[in-house]
Amino acid sequence: MSHSDPRVDSDLPAEALARAVSTSSGTQPLLQEELERAQRVASGQISAEDLDWLSKGFSAFLANGGALQLERCLRLPWKDGALRRACRDYWLRRAWKLAAPELSPWRRSEVLAGLVRNFASRQWVRWRSLQSAPASAGELEAALFYAFRSCERIPGTAMQLHNIAHHRQHS
Repeated sequence: MSHSDPRVDSDLPAEALARAVSTSSGTQPLLQEELERAQRVASGQISAEDLDWLSKGFSAFLANGGALQLERCLRLPWKDGALRRACRDYWLRRAWKLAAPELSPWRRSEVLAGLVRNFASRQWVRWRSLQSAPASAGELEAALFYAFRSCERIPGTAMQLHNIAHHRQHS
């Protein structure tokens, strides 16, 4: 799968992603792939694979006379809570990838846990009323901003973040 420029991904508001997505009946890695597709489509960075994905989704939707939700036809989360968690996890994975890439995966999760706590107590307090991350925000801050915008509950332990980064189920 080709990946778009990470700067494009981090510039897209979580709300735009949320509008572009909505059904989940696959594994976490499949859901992650579909969210990445939705992200590219919403940002105008459509690849041939993405166009094929949209075509198949709309074909399934039309073939069923609209009886199935379009989100389900695109294999995206369709329940509000599932969608919010999926978006949150998407942005937390982006933050995890950006946080200290030279460190081991576990150590990176520990670093991200500290960054999440710091962001919650400092940046989020000031930015919570914004619709999008400030232009001055770096990629990591923007990813955390959209994770916080996506869902009220943000995991803050290294273990929870490690599980999210590795597509494992968590409570």
